[in-house]
Amino acid sequence: MDPLIKTKDLRVIYNPGKTNEVRSLDGITIEIYPQEFVILFGPSGCGKSTLLYTILGLQKPTEGQVFIKGKEIRTFSEKELTHYRLSTIGIIFQAYYLIPSVSVFKNIILPKIFLEEGYAQRAAKAKVLLDRFGISDQKDKLPSSLSGGEQQRVAISRALINDPEIILADEPVGNLDTKSAEVVLQTLKDINDKDKKTIVLVTHDPRYLNFAHRIYHLKDGKVIRETVNAERGQIKDMADRERLFTEVDRLAREFPYAQQAELKARVLAEYLTHEITQQQNKILENAVQRYLNKELDIQDLYNIFDKPLEQGGVGLYKQTADLFIKKIETIMDSVQVLREQMQPDLDFMRRMELVTKFRARLMEDYFGDLSYLQIQRLDEAIESRITGQDSPEIFERILDKPVKESGVGLNRITARKFARKLEVILSQHKNETT
Repeated sequence: MDPLIKTKDLRVIYNPGKTNEVRSLDGITIEIYPQEFVILFGPSGCGKSTLLYTILGLQKPTEGQVFIKGKEIRTFSEKELTHYRLSTIGIIFQAYYLIPSVSVFKNIILPKIFLEEGYAQRAAKAKVLLDRFGISDQKDKLPSSLSGGEQQRVAISRALINDPEIILADEPVGNLDTKSAEVVLQTLKDINDKDKKTIVLVTHDPRYLNFAHRIYHLKDGKVIRETVNAERGQIKDMADRERLFTEVDRLAREFPYAQQAELKARVLAEYLTHEITQQQNKILENAVQRYLNKELDIQDLYNIFDKPLEQGGVGLYKQTADLFIKKIETIMDSVQVLREQMQPDLDFMRRMELVTKFRARLMEDYFGDLSYLQIQRLDEAIESRITGQDSPEIFERILDKPVKESGVGLNRITARKFARKLEVILSQHKNETT
């Protein structure tokens, strides 16, 4: 089977060759097959949305190629590119992008107007979609009178009106509460299962990874890993590709919302290092498991990390052992906070209250002015950090990135100060709630 979408050595570079060069995509090669549900997963600023818009044809690559049905997208004429976007691709955005001054019905049929179909045909298809997604009684209303979940179902209907083969979804549930988000994700899964549409979903939320056949994990503009959802039958034979252990799959989907809130030893061991030997990793994993089971305290764990391999230890350098212990302590502190504060049924408003609280404490001694967009980006970065999706280093990097590169646009000193302060706030927050 040939891939429906393929990228090869794809790079998108801003300010190439200059001191402020940024590689939004840095050598991305992926393949997506017909009828697959694929997730592009990673923290804010990792390049996943840039990759989506490159596939859409809105972002021109600096280097590399994008193939749709075997044809390179850069060879498309303007007419072919327009037809591709109208007929082959449907796009769903986080912010819905519905036209506020026209009815739900007119929003849905809008893409068909550009295909010059008659009104009767447009209306018939729209009615089917309105009925299917339970919004037929809203068809004459303006979008502003609908809930967020209903607006996103209108956006999904609009994306489907021209019967495209591919649906691209850019953080489609980012503005929704947990219940509405689950409805929208289940809707996309049904479209994949029943309509046989290829779904490419961008998300930074690990709760939704179980909807996909495969996941591409992105970091700093690179694909760092490709994983398979063992609970879904694969469209393409993946025998030779990387597969996660079942427990790692489960943790990826549930962390940091797992009720137990305990990290699996294998995952924590993998996080700490990919470079030590298999024997060392086995000893490290076993020690971490004993630590999680409370059979060892943190000093015992450090001693095993530091002890020579021939004496039954991991045989790490003291500096590396110190670093690993600090990482474990940081992670476990964060998990404790998240277990207490970020439960699965926590509604959207409560999550936003926590983010707003953290932001206010970060900015207590900050006297600069931030734009609305900068505050929005800061809130997104805080949420990603406190939910365990980003490390302190990534959080700081996002704060330091320019706004035009999907960052917050703070200077380096302020970004470092905010990042350090947030870690202190997280620790204090844990103490306040225990």
